[in-house]
Amino acid sequence: MASPTFNDELQTAGGYHWLLTNEERQHIAEILEIDESNLAHVSHTPINRSRMTCTQCGKRSGLDDVVQSAHELGVHTSAFMINVLVNGLKANGPVHGMDCSRCGERFDGVFSYSFCD
Repeated sequence: MASPTFNDELQTAGGYHWLLTNEERQHIAEILEIDESNLAHVSHTPINRSRMTCTQCGKRSGLDDVVQSAHELGVHTSAFMINVLVNGLKANGPVHGMDCSRCGERFDGVFSYSFCD
């Protein structure tokens, strides 16, 4: 059986860009307790690796998983994440583990924001 094909990321010479879905945008707004309109301009996020598929529930990894995991682990404050989302990334972020925001299963490896071309 052939592997499924996804159109939810771009790969450049500098890394990956995860294309933000409306569902991710809505979930991020809920996590950070902000109005979704604050994120309307966010179309993608630069990240250090390709998206993954949760082995437990099948959800594709997304920025909502990064935000929820960073929030729960205390890696970043909500204010910091809102600033990065609204004003853009100013430096590479720290690496951290990431759990699926739907079922809680841990994705393999670590994730971080990264500058991309």
